[in-house]
Amino acid sequence: MDRSERAKQFAPFDALRGLREALERKEREHERQEKRMRTEEETEALERVLPLLSRGKKAEVLFYEGGFYLQARGVVEDVDLIRRTIRIGDGSLSFEDVYYFKLLGADGKAGAAEQKPEEDGEQ
Repeated sequence: MDRSERAKQFAPFDALRGLREALERKEREHERQEKRMRTEEETEALERVLPLLSRGKKAEVLFYEGGFYLQARGVVEDVDLIRRTIRIGDGSLSFEDVYYFKLLGADGKAGAAEQKPEEDGEQ
């Protein structure tokens, strides 16, 4: 048996090519969640925090995007109260997708102004 034939004998074998990727894709689909509606209290609390957000402040935000609840942390680049969007770093978020804002101090820890969702296990 020549060397190339012998090498093929020990090459990794994937009997079902693409199966691993398909399984990972399916797993991500099952992790997706339905977007829940904010309660009236959560919306009111969010509206109280919005005026405190300004360019240059550090913030943490929980938001819904593409079937997932995600968390972002960074410097507020822009707050547009007319279009109802906020830009943190490179990402732009609609207020409608935001569930809480947390203002962070210079040390990156939570500041005094913060609005978090109730802990009901539905996130």
